[in-house]
Order: sequence, then C-alpha cells, then structure tokens
Amino acid sequence: MAPGADEKSGRRDGTDADSLLLAQAEDRKVEDELEAAGFIKAPDGGYGWAIVAASFFANLCVDGVIFTVGTILTPLWKTKYGCGDTEVSIAFSLLAGSYLLIGPVASAFANTYGCRPVTIVGALIAFFGFVLSTASPSIYLTWIAFGLIGGIGFGLVYLPSLVIVSHYFDSKRAMATGIAVCGSGIGTIIFAWLNTVVIDIIKSMVSIETDISSIFMCFVAVVALLCVIPGVLYKPLELQKEQLDQVTKIVQDYEANQSRKNSLLSPEDGLRADGMRFDAHRPFLSTLELNAQKKGQGQQMWSQRDLAAAVAKESLAELNRPLSRADIFYPGSTAALNERSRATSNPNQHAINPIEGIGASNIFLSKIAIDQVEEYYETTKTSWHANLIHTLSSMMDVSLLKRPSFLILAFSGFLTLSCFYVPYLYLGNEMDRVGTYSDKDKSTPIKVLGIINIVARIGCGYIADRPQADALLVSSVALTLAGVSTIVVPFLTAYWQFIAYCLPFALGAACFAALRTVVCAELFGLEKLSSAFGVLLMFMGVGATVGSPIAAAISDLTGSFDFSFYVMGALMALSGIILFPLRRLAVRENEKEEKEMAALENNDL
Repeated sequence: MAPGADEKSGRRDGTDADSLLLAQAEDRKVEDELEAAGFIKAPDGGYGWAIVAASFFANLCVDGVIFTVGTILTPLWKTKYGCGDTEVSIAFSLLAGSYLLIGPVASAFANTYGCRPVTIVGALIAFFGFVLSTASPSIYLTWIAFGLIGGIGFGLVYLPSLVIVSHYFDSKRAMATGIAVCGSGIGTIIFAWLNTVVIDIIKSMVSIETDISSIFMCFVAVVALLCVIPGVLYKPLELQKEQLDQVTKIVQDYEANQSRKNSLLSPEDGLRADGMRFDAHRPFLSTLELNAQKKGQGQQMWSQRDLAAAVAKESLAELNRPLSRADIFYPGSTAALNERSRATSNPNQHAINPIEGIGASNIFLSKIAIDQVEEYYETTKTSWHANLIHTLSSMMDVSLLKRPSFLILAFSGFLTLSCFYVPYLYLGNEMDRVGTYSDKDKSTPIKVLGIINIVARIGCGYIADRPQADALLVSSVALTLAGVSTIVVPFLTAYWQFIAYCLPFALGAACFAALRTVVCAELFGLEKLSSAFGVLLMFMGVGATVGSPIAAAISDLTGSFDFSFYVMGALMALSGIILFPLRRLAVRENEKEEKEMAALENNDL
C-alpha cells in the first residue's frame, strides 16, 4: 500500500477513535442522568418508620418463637412421643435450618412478586405448619409440620422483612436496620417470659399431659399468623410520574441527538436498538433500548411520547426490583463502606474496594439485576418463573466457592450455626446438673441472651457505619470468645455463673449475625454481596440443621450434655479463629485477579 494511503488510514482510525471516545463520554453522562432520575429514592423517613416498626414486629415474632419454644416443647414432646433428645432436637433444627435454607428462594420470590405478598404467604404457611403439628401422631410428622413447613414459612417472613427496610432507607439505614433487628432480642425476652406464663395457664386447665403441647402449639400458630400484619404494611415504593416524565425526556433527547448525528457504535462499545448485546456499563440505556426492540419498535418510537413513556415505565420497573440494588443486604450506607474499605486495608497492599466506579445516583445495580435484564432480552418470551429462577441462580453463584477466602467464611458460618442454638435448647439441662430450677428460673438466661443481643446489635450498627472499625476482626474475636466460654459451661457451679456466660455467647452470636454482610461486602465487593449472602445462608442453614441433633446425640451417648458443650464450644471457637487471616488472603486473591486481568488486556493489545 502507498505511504499516502497508510497516512489516510491512520487519520481515519484516529478520527474513529476520537468519535468513539466522545460517544462513550456522552453515554456515560446520559447514564448518570438516568440513574439519578430513574432509581426510586429511599425516603429515609416518613412511612419508612412504619416499615421499621413492622419489620421489628416480624423479627420479634419469628426469632422469639425460634429461640425460646425449644425449652418448653422438648420435655413435652419427649413424654408425648416417647422419644429421646435427639429425635426431638431434629424438629427444632429443621425449623432453624429451613428458615435459613429457604432464604435465597424467599429473596427470589420477593424480587419477583414483592415483599408484601411473600411475607403474608409465609405467615400463612407457618401458621398451617404449626396447626398441623398439633394433630401429629408421631415425632416424624412433627419434623415435617413444625420443622420443615414452619421453618419455610418463617423464612419467607424473615428475608422480605430485611429487604424492605433497606429499600426505604439509605443514609439512615444503619439506625433503621438496627431498630428492626432488635426485634429479635426483644422477642427472645418477651417469649422466654410469655411461654412460661402460657404453659402454666394451660397446665392449670388441662390434666392430660399429651394435650398440653398441642394447645401450646396453637398459641405458637397464632403468633405466626400475626406476621400477616407486618406483611400488609410492607407497601412497595412506587415510581413517581415526575421521574417517569424525566426519564422519558432524557432518552428522547438522547435518541434525537443520535439520529441527527447518525452515529454508529461498535459492538463492544454498547448496545443500540438495532440488535446488539446488553452493556453492563450503561444498563439504563441498554434496558430502555432493548425494551423498545423487544416490543418490535425501533429507534423511531422515542419520538412518540406515549410509546416512549410505556417502555420507560416497564424498563424502570425492571431496574427497580428489590434485589436490583447491590447494597440491599448491606446494613449501613455505601458511603461508609467505601471509606471502610480504605481504612481497613493495609496501606502497603491493594485496597479491597467494593464500590469502585460509583454512578451519579450513588446506587448500584447488582449483578443479579444486570444478569437478569441481559437474560430477559436474550429470550423472545418471558414467563412468571423466568425471573424467579434467574434470581435464585444468581443468589446461588457457586463460582464464589472457587475463592479460598469465601470457602473459609462459609465454613465459619457453618461452624457458628452448628453451635448457635445449642445454649438456647440445652443450657437448662446443664443447670439441672448443679441444682433444682423451675422453668421460670431456666428462662432467665434466655432473657439475658435477648437483652445482650439488643445491646450488641445496636453496637454492630454503630460499627457498620464507622469506617475505622474492623468488622472482620470484631467478628473473629467475638466468635472465639463465645466458643471458649461455651467450652467452660460444664465447669459452672452456680446460677449467677450461667447468667454471666450469656454475655460472651450473646456478643459472639450478635456480632456474627449483624456483621456478616458487612464482612462479605468488604471482602468480595458490593456487586457480589447478594450472591455471597445467598450462598452463605445455605452453609448456615446446613449448620443449623445438623448442630442441635449432634449435640443431643452426644448427650444420648454420654449420658450428659457436658461433652456436647465441649464439642460445640470448640467448633464455635474454631469458626472465629479461622477468620483472623481472611483479609490478607482476600487481598492476595484480588491482587492475583488484577494481574491475570492485566495480562489478558496486554495480550489483546
């Protein structure tokens, strides 16, 4: 080729590159405007406080039942069904385990149908399971009715109650979430007292021992049914007409400008309405354009305001689903998370920055939302279950298991939940070893666990919004101390010592429960938080399912719960110890990923 031709080709390539950069800059500007206008803003107050109160009540009922009914029902069911501690413990472990294992499914339902209907249905399912258990002729049917069905129902109440608070609050989220989850501690206190009152009333009215548990389960069923009330109050946030008008105008102006310039973008640069792929870097524009294409409309439709508004409304509804926000499971503000990432990273290492590339609206689309929209537009038809299945598969992103740091965190969650419910169920048995105590006396440590849980949850809310506080270190230390103190339980010889034991154990349990999503966001990034939380729930659910039966089986073999507390305490201490090197390991993994990506980019050049 002649030198002159080469020179012209070089100038043309340079001009094309400049045009491409200008087009990308314009797209970014419009995308920022669409984010600012199109995301439904959290009101940070107003009706949101009614949502907080409703979530508080839901947590009060659900955790109040899960944490306290075991001490009442265990001796009653052993008498009624003529079985041992192991068989009875399976019913409670299934309740606690399925409550967690159903979490990703509950999230998928909430994302597809909304928090209100899912919570109401969950309350009705739990009510049905508990009522069914009153007529159960065997412990095996009780496993299904009380444990499995009741746990699934409670799980469908729990996750939407967590999500809805985050939807209504952003800058005040730490305070709102802290108040809502304090319902767990308040519920433990109330039901530890109320259960003994109810059972005393039942015993005074009923002389047949086997009927006492059935009547008590009717009381538990009514408590579950009360969770319909917060479900009714979970009003979804609505897109305002002003927002819709603003988004429609922004896109109309953008498309008119594109038509005038008659610009063409390369496939790797973005998606035009004539049939390229979804671009995660411009999700609003891509979604709007693809929605138009999906309806058989072209770029010309944006000049027709009614059609444009209809497409914009459908697109914004898709992008404003509950799990579309990457920070939906984060208990504090994303601004605090950004500062925390820098504050807790070693200055000599690469920072783990989970919220790099923040948009104008300061709100992220989660990986679930981006993948879901992309898949939605790759298919010619959609069905009610398509979004459900996709959300579930995204929350169960098993690729995270390829990271050793996540495997360690998940295994820690499994170990923690294996021990989590053991003191609630069997601390009373250890108290019988040192003296004769009434049900009321045995309920006092459970109340203390609830009180400390409240204080610790408030403290963890403070930590979540304080960048200088190391959430991973706090969790590690708290879990280790909780485990060591549990090992010491068989050596306790006085009532006050059992009360004192509640302090370290409740602190460890509360720190783990309140800070787990903070740790996930720090280590694996905000965009992977929903997926990490979903997989973590599965590990925790399995731990909750097997932990109590193992402790009971050890007791059946040895004749006391001493060795059960040794084993479970050691497992909980181990769950904290293995977390200490986790941050350094995660940083190394991120450095390795950065080097691999850099190498791939160099190979492409």
